[in-house]
Amino acid sequence: MSWINTLKNWWYQPLKQRQISYGRGSHALANPQEKELFEHSAEAFKKGDILSGFNLFLSSLIHQDFTLPTSHLTIKRNEDILFFSLYQGYAIVKGSVTRTSLEAHADITLRDQLHVALKRRFLERNFQLTYCRFSESKGVVRLSIKLDNATITPQKIFYPLREIALNADFEKEFIASEFDELVLLDTGHLISRTPDEIESNYACMQQWIQETKQSLIGLLSNDNTGMVSFSYLALLLQIDYLLLPHKKMAKNINEKINGYFMDDEKLTEDKNADLEQYLNELESIDKTVFSTQFYNAAYTFSPFDQAMHEEISAFIDESLSKVRWYKNNRSNYVITVIYRYISLYLLYNYGLHPSLKALLHLHVEVYTSDFFQSKKEHPLYNPITKIFARSLISERIEEAIEPYLERYKGLQNFAEHLNYSDLDHFSQSFYLQIKNLDYTEM
Repeated sequence: MSWINTLKNWWYQPLKQRQISYGRGSHALANPQEKELFEHSAEAFKKGDILSGFNLFLSSLIHQDFTLPTSHLTIKRNEDILFFSLYQGYAIVKGSVTRTSLEAHADITLRDQLHVALKRRFLERNFQLTYCRFSESKGVVRLSIKLDNATITPQKIFYPLREIALNADFEKEFIASEFDELVLLDTGHLISRTPDEIESNYACMQQWIQETKQSLIGLLSNDNTGMVSFSYLALLLQIDYLLLPHKKMAKNINEKINGYFMDDEKLTEDKNADLEQYLNELESIDKTVFSTQFYNAAYTFSPFDQAMHEEISAFIDESLSKVRWYKNNRSNYVITVIYRYISLYLLYNYGLHPSLKALLHLHVEVYTSDFFQSKKEHPLYNPITKIFARSLISERIEEAIEPYLERYKGLQNFAEHLNYSDLDHFSQSFYLQIKNLDYTEM
């Protein structure tokens, strides 16, 4: 390297992407050497160096800038065996690797404390799982896998480990929401939210529900079913993304949102009534019960499969066509709601590239400035003066895109192309830029 390049690198420090701690998923950025470690792992397996291959592969899963007190993944290796432990929400997956096999398990509960309905459920779930199985060992019900390392590759490790981690977390969440949480094993790693956080979350949820109900006064008629749907769905998506509830509350929100989109014979009015009824339940929820629905935990795997950008673009196109329809029909109220709904639904329903997740999170921040200001973050928009923090928005867009320019040469900071005249124009220009992002690898 020439002295000019050395001086340039000394002065210019590449931007680091901000870690986003909202929404469901890993809550941390992927390892910046993930691709290289994955490839080195494959090379080690080809050479027959099984333990090194596993060490490199597991290292590729370790997140960058992890903020919780303990790491989400630990690895210990000696000459003949490698041990690892990874966290996935409610679940802890513990495993050991030798030159011939990988064995891993996540303890769920004690056999003697298992409800009959859960025994039946686990038997049925075994037929749905590809790599792992529910079984009993020394009185402990666990989810486990065993792999033969004769023809092992990184891909053959990733999918089984992801399956056991996601499903162990899911089942323990299910038991906590529908049965007795006290029967669960290995829950000491969960971090309770502080009383101040619970109080703040509760107040925010109540405020959002009241604002939504107030905005719909005079609109609750058959001619406005679409507007009501967008309002209720956007509210539930916002509660799920920003407050991140767990257990029964998370399960109910998921069921209400997915139930709305089910292709059944239910009328939209009836679906809206279901959503309204659940929002009434949230409005009247006891604060003590509410507080039990929240905790912090580490996650190794995202629950989402990576979506193609074409899918994202298609959803934005479809949503913007609805905006045009409502504009043509002079239904201005719902337009802002749809713009808010788009980013929240994309964050809820799709596996997003980290840069795209950061950009959509920015849009959520713009529309919920009061919430983020209460979290001691600088607001991106002032709803009273209706002024955008343009330089900060540009900075955030650069932070989201710049770390990936080497891999995706077509990505650009599009801040200068945004229309800051008002929220609606901002969103329209923002989504058009998002839709046309170029994730072609060079």
